[in-house]
Amino acid sequence: MSPTTAARDWLTIKGSVRIARAQNDILFDEQNARLIDLFSGNGTVWLGHANPRIVARLTSQLDKIWITGGFETKVHLEAVDAIERFLPSTHKVAALYSTGMEAAEFANRLARVVTGKPGVVGFERSMHGKSLATAFLGWDNNDGVALPQIHRLPFVPTHDEGELLGRLRAALRDHPISAVFVEPFQGSGGGYSASDAFYREVFLLCRQFGALLVFDEILTGFYRTGSPFWFSRLEFIPDVILIGKGMGNGFPVSAVVARRDLRVTAKMLPGSTYADNPLAAAAVVATLDELSQTDIAGRVAAIERAVAGALAPLVRNGLKLRGSGAMWIIELPQQSDAQGVAVELYNRGIFVSYAGRALRLLPASTMTPAHLSAACEIILQTLRDHNAC
Repeated sequence: MSPTTAARDWLTIKGSVRIARAQNDILFDEQNARLIDLFSGNGTVWLGHANPRIVARLTSQLDKIWITGGFETKVHLEAVDAIERFLPSTHKVAALYSTGMEAAEFANRLARVVTGKPGVVGFERSMHGKSLATAFLGWDNNDGVALPQIHRLPFVPTHDEGELLGRLRAALRDHPISAVFVEPFQGSGGGYSASDAFYREVFLLCRQFGALLVFDEILTGFYRTGSPFWFSRLEFIPDVILIGKGMGNGFPVSAVVARRDLRVTAKMLPGSTYADNPLAAAAVVATLDELSQTDIAGRVAAIERAVAGALAPLVRNGLKLRGSGAMWIIELPQQSDAQGVAVELYNRGIFVSYAGRALRLLPASTMTPAHLSAACEIILQTLRDHNAC
């Protein structure tokens, strides 16, 4: 299948298939055909589709209040408390929003006001959102946009970590930089991550030059990669942390977490129309309550063992498999057609996403072992049929 045909077929599938309902790790279309869901709504449906306890809490909130226009609600305070139970005591919830992009935009404004500096640094292939500013932090979209106060640096593996640190030091020395944005595991950019030592040096450089370090954990947070957050495995805590996705189990919600000494002011333009809305807060409370009552670390460790074991033949045959916990990237060979593979997997009852030459696997923590095993076997066979391994 050629890339053009694959693209057309994928668009045809997206335009013609209508998902009617979902249950845990299965999607059902209007003809009641089943799809094993290895995408989980961009990694948001962390506790499974139509989770009964979360549904019950949201249903109850629907009969009370949806949005207040800025007035405080009890459920919002409960959501903040639920989130902060997962955080180090040095940090607090600075703002609740609806999307990761909103969270990244606010973190940018917060850093500029706190430091009094206009510049910001990002790394190539990172995904912080699709506004002009957040997109430009991670890639050049070849659309003529030029934002001179955003300095985008390369990332591993195209450059050595020592060289990258040298370039970051130069940027911090030569420009008024307010913040350095890091996506510690690039969920949309190929699954790359730097070493723990690299991230620590970035942290120390930010300290030296008076910039804030912003960790974008929108996708990696709440045990997605095994630890509570990516920074949990490091020897430092970033100044600002962006969280979201699985925190609401698919309901649109995100948060900016910041050091307690970083005061939110009106100049930062906090809030938005749907910020702090009670429905999102109810989803957060229900999701995190459910999360805290399950052995989430054990579940994620089991998923990691299953995926790494089942897909080991890919590595033996020369393919790249990157990831941990319940977040995995399969990098296909140079001439492979990731779109075509994704289409074929759909035809065989598996839903995955792709980006460039990479297939992305983002199973829910509640995925059944039988469904995960079946999905991995189908992925192996499909890649063999496409001569990708």
